[in-house]
Amino acid sequence: MRKGIFATVFVLIVSFTILQACSKIPCYPASHFKPPANANYIAEEIRLKAPAGHTLAGTLTLPSDRPPPHPAVVLITGSSPQNRDMMGHWAWPASKYRPFRQIADALSRNGIAVLRMDDRGYGCSEGGPLLDATTVERADDNRAMVDFLRNRSDIDPARIGILGLSEGGIIGPLIAASDPDICALVIMAGCATNGWKIQEHQYRYDIERDQNLTDEEKEKALEAKMENLRMAVREGKTNPWFAFFVEYMPLPTAQKVTCPALILHGDKDAHVPVEHAYHLAQAMRSSGNPDVTVRIFKDINHVFLPDKDGRKSGYLKLLRKGAKVPDSVLDTITEWLVTRLSAGH
Repeated sequence: MRKGIFATVFVLIVSFTILQACSKIPCYPASHFKPPANANYIAEEIRLKAPAGHTLAGTLTLPSDRPPPHPAVVLITGSSPQNRDMMGHWAWPASKYRPFRQIADALSRNGIAVLRMDDRGYGCSEGGPLLDATTVERADDNRAMVDFLRNRSDIDPARIGILGLSEGGIIGPLIAASDPDICALVIMAGCATNGWKIQEHQYRYDIERDQNLTDEEKEKALEAKMENLRMAVREGKTNPWFAFFVEYMPLPTAQKVTCPALILHGDKDAHVPVEHAYHLAQAMRSSGNPDVTVRIFKDINHVFLPDKDGRKSGYLKLLRKGAKVPDSVLDTITEWLVTRLSAGH
């Protein structure tokens, strides 16, 4: 029994090591992130200093067909190292999945400036490794992005919003709850419970699809996986990010969010249960927030790709087929943010 437990712990440790070692995301030149030829916006390479002292690198897209100051949105990546397009090591060598580039393009074509950055320690950003930083520390990096925008003459400081996907959907509320001047928040596949519940959901999602196991065997397999994980955390075998993630409860923070909020989720999310979208909305509304919208997308997975199964094991197949964030998601985000960031809203 203990031999099996420690074997699992060893695999867990190796997995985290591989995750960091494989995440050698290139530092692309600014030209890599230039807009399409027909775009009505420009792109500016950005360098800014984070509170911890490292320099973050990214891209600011600015509308070119209307006068400043512009409304703006900060994009916040999910967990695991990713660049400003939200492309992580798991997406290589597939290259068409660039959700934050798609979102930035859609928003800036509609008059909204967008700032997106490489995660600390990856791409062109200093610092890291990312998994040595807790979610709260990552939030400080993103607060620096908000502050950077507020100090630009071509950005309207009274019309700045935040969009976060996955862990970014945890970080966004942390910032919005502590910054009353944030005027819009978009959460994509955000969590409403601590990481223990999230991990249990992920294990269960896979185990329940194993047709070779009886119901009793499935329950035993789930409990064994959870016990192995609990032992790894107790013995300090995980990184600082994971140790924080499994304990952090997002709902008390969500209750402090007073700005308009749009909560998006796919019904085939194998990472975070779709009902979390409703729990987050309920928490915000319970404290009197009158402008909370939930949108659930059919046959969409955790990373907002069209998918009828949802498991991460199928991501690369989808990427090789050229899957992208569908227009239905992009249009929902764009229409909502254009309205909430409009002058006088």
